[in-house]
Amino acid sequence: LFLLIMYPLSWLPARILFALSDVCFVLIYYVLGYRKNVVYTNLARSFPEKSYGEINTIARQFYRYFTDLWFEDIRTLSFSRKKMGRMATVENIELIKRYTEQGRSTMIVVGHYGNWEYLLNLTIQLRSKIVYKPQSVKAVDKLMTHMRTHYTSEGIIPMQDVARYMLTHKNEAFDYVFIADQSPSPQSKGWVQFLNQETLFFGGAEKLATALDLPVLYAELQRTSRGQYTITFQPICEHAAQLSEHEITHRFAALLEQSITRQPAFWLWTHRRWKHRRQSIQS
Repeated sequence: LFLLIMYPLSWLPARILFALSDVCFVLIYYVLGYRKNVVYTNLARSFPEKSYGEINTIARQFYRYFTDLWFEDIRTLSFSRKKMGRMATVENIELIKRYTEQGRSTMIVVGHYGNWEYLLNLTIQLRSKIVYKPQSVKAVDKLMTHMRTHYTSEGIIPMQDVARYMLTHKNEAFDYVFIADQSPSPQSKGWVQFLNQETLFFGGAEKLATALDLPVLYAELQRTSRGQYTITFQPICEHAAQLSEHEITHRFAALLEQSITRQPAFWLWTHRRWKHRRQSIQS
């Protein structure tokens, strides 16, 4: 039912879709106040040096961007592979191709910063495998899977299957993309100082990179205009097995924090990212 409604919308001109986004912004920010408590608390704790006025400005900018994300994703439902390639320009792609030519797989880590769904563009230009976390609501999971397999039927791997897949295909050169700033279970041990708070990070990507001694790169999605992005790679390490435990996670967190600090409105502030507190877990 959702696709029956959204697919025709995807054919509308961008200016109309973004006008609808402006209407949705007013609705969820001023009328519904969707997760405002979460957003303002996250921002205040992440930027304690900023005034209330500055926090308020970032929050409004975030909600404007948040509704744009919905309509950017709706647009992709009817995109051709060629058009999708124009929406997200991949810069310095030679960093990845150099490893591919050496017959090495890479691990690409990214946060919920910019439109992470546009990373599917990598499956068009590289031998990429996007690792995703299945949604608990089956209808939502089916919808997201449909959207993510629009360009490639083999470019996504459920998180619970990725370890087996990577070990089975360790002699093949693939580019594994992990959204690595998700909140893990409280039993994890990857505590990092991130945005002025002790933050628990998902460590599965680092463990797999270390086990297979992969090069690891950070991908930043920089928004250039509504619906347009550039993807830029920054090396984290050449050989993951040579680094100490949690070092990759710390380096990733530092790079992601730089991106967020530069343009804070483009991170997913509605996420209850700090639902686990170190003191309460230890007690």
